Amino acid sequence: MEYKDSKGLLDTPRKILKVNHAGEFGAINIYRSQLFIARLFMRDLVPLLESFLADEKRHLQIFWDEIRSRNGIKCKSFWLCGLGGYFMGAVSALLGRKGIMACTWAVESVVVNHLHTQLSYLESKSDRAAYDTVAAILEDEQNHRDIGSRHGGADNIWYGPLRNAISLFTEAVIRFGMR
Repeated sequence: MEYKDSKGLLDTPRKILKVNHAGEFGAINIYRSQLFIARLFMRDLVPLLESFLADEKRHLQIFWDEIRSRNGIKCKSFWLCGLGGYFMGAVSALLGRKGIMACTWAVESVVVNHLHTQLSYLESKSDRAAYDTVAAILEDEQNHRDIGSRHGGADNIWYGPLRNAISLFTEAVIRFGMR
């Protein structure tokens, strides 16, 4: 997705911050639902999922702090992201370890691509505060994606449809939020 200057009342950097904030809420709910199921059936994954959840909560606060510094409000898709995230997390966890890792890889792959594109756009606009806010989470998101890949989430043929559906949903939610 290419980021362009907004024609509406809300400028593109603010939209980016709001959509990313909503996305972090979605990610929090993915990991919450995965943790619920992992505590019952895959206890060894609990520490990893708890670390992912802690990262996403910190990211949520980073974006919220910058949104509030601009006198902003939550994205209209905030609750949709949360609900969708909880559903994606539950479905992926019910498919087992590789389902969790496929979900992680799919979501974070889309997110990392968007973050790189957002950084290029924000740099061109000389919005240092928004740039620094987005850059602050990139390494964590890349790490989540890479862990998902190393644990079989990126290439297991049986989870291809799950990865595709999650990637398409994640992309659609970002596009919806940016409109």
